[in-house]
Amino acid sequence: MGDASGQFLKTKGYEQVLQWLRQNRQRGWGKFPGDKPDEEITKIVGMVLHGSQGGWRAKIQLLSQARHFSYMILSLGERAVPGLEGPTPEEILLPTVLEDRVLAKLPLYGRPVVIAASLLASDSQEGIRKGIQYLLETQMPDGSWSEDIIVTSLAILAIRRQSSYPERIEKAGRWLVQKQYPSGGWPAFDQLKIWAVGWAVCIFGETTQRLTDIPWLNQAVDWLKRGQNADGSYGSTPPFTHPDLDDTAVALIGLHQVGEENHLGVNLLKQLQNTDGSWGTFPSFQGIPPHISSEFPVYIPSVDVSIHVLEALWRRSRSQDERIWRGLNWILSQQDDQGAFPASWFEGPVYSTAQALELLSKWKFSWERWNTARRILGARKKGLEFLIKAQKNDGGWGSVVETGLALSGLLRYTKVVPRDVFDKGVRNLLSVQNSNGSFEPSYQGIYAKGWNYEEPLTTALTAIRALQRYRQIYKG
Repeated sequence: MGDASGQFLKTKGYEQVLQWLRQNRQRGWGKFPGDKPDEEITKIVGMVLHGSQGGWRAKIQLLSQARHFSYMILSLGERAVPGLEGPTPEEILLPTVLEDRVLAKLPLYGRPVVIAASLLASDSQEGIRKGIQYLLETQMPDGSWSEDIIVTSLAILAIRRQSSYPERIEKAGRWLVQKQYPSGGWPAFDQLKIWAVGWAVCIFGETTQRLTDIPWLNQAVDWLKRGQNADGSYGSTPPFTHPDLDDTAVALIGLHQVGEENHLGVNLLKQLQNTDGSWGTFPSFQGIPPHISSEFPVYIPSVDVSIHVLEALWRRSRSQDERIWRGLNWILSQQDDQGAFPASWFEGPVYSTAQALELLSKWKFSWERWNTARRILGARKKGLEFLIKAQKNDGGWGSVVETGLALSGLLRYTKVVPRDVFDKGVRNLLSVQNSNGSFEPSYQGIYAKGWNYEEPLTTALTAIRALQRYRQIYKG
């Protein structure tokens, strides 16, 4: 696997990850520790453990299963977001997958994983040569592909089939080693930089009156400004990727929180609203980032993305743009009979319901919008009832992020929510905080439904906001 990757096989980190996998076996393996066994994931882990035994027989067997391995990886991605369009099973084969018409169906940062998996499944020498060349051209300066653990790992395996480019494999191996948790495991991916920085600016901007109180805040604001595409959009990972409306919205929320208005981004979000009032995630675009022009919305109306867009567009007055009312009414129409709001990207209804309550708390009564006012009051009541009922016996709502978001949303309604709900929730958060200030991994991050990845920064930020709001209200 190259010098660094080969060196890794001899390190403590390599033994740690094997031990971690064995310790987390429960009649098989799921998406995260303690999850119910998943047949395909169990097969993948079995292949990895068998290949780790060493010897030429294990290596031959692992390579002979490469095609099956790659198809399982791709099927896991297809299950993450139901309805997300992409290449057909025939189109992901090399060299067809490298055609522009097929690549156009995938966001830029999602292409390397499909190419790498297709390389492992391919017997076409011409296709393999072109696929390897594509991976070499798309490797990032830090050695990774899309700053993604899975993609980088698959790319290493794919390139290694050619027994060449050891310096590229070594660079990728070093990146993988740096991302390993002390426990031996890895996060699923590590690419939501715009999202994380926007979220950080928003949360710390909420708690300080002067930017000079937090020295890095101005630097973060400048960093966000530099990462914006020419049309006002943002991608997930700088330097510039496929425009993502959720990343765009969260970046603008952070900027607006510290008084930085961003008309370019605001106008883009308004232009890309769906006809039903909702917003999706990925718009189509022309050009190469950052010099692009986003043209029209692309499928999957999303409650969670729409909530973030409305937060970015919301005015601090009774008067709101007509687009905002249309978006708000669409979100209200998605609430179910139990009071929960569904989500396309979040894992479970607690996330989106808590953030819907956060958004609805900003509403100011207006006789001109009496019908909407009536719907908002009803939705808030049902949403509050759902979240209070969803609180578990230990005081939390599941993961650290779920508990943090639920508390933050409910703390907007202290006049109608019992104090005991907050006290129990805060005690739950503090009980899972480590001595170094971080929080116990929940393997259920704030984003990317179905992957259950652990994102320590966003987890901590979400908990911080909940604890700060509680402290400000109850002076505790």
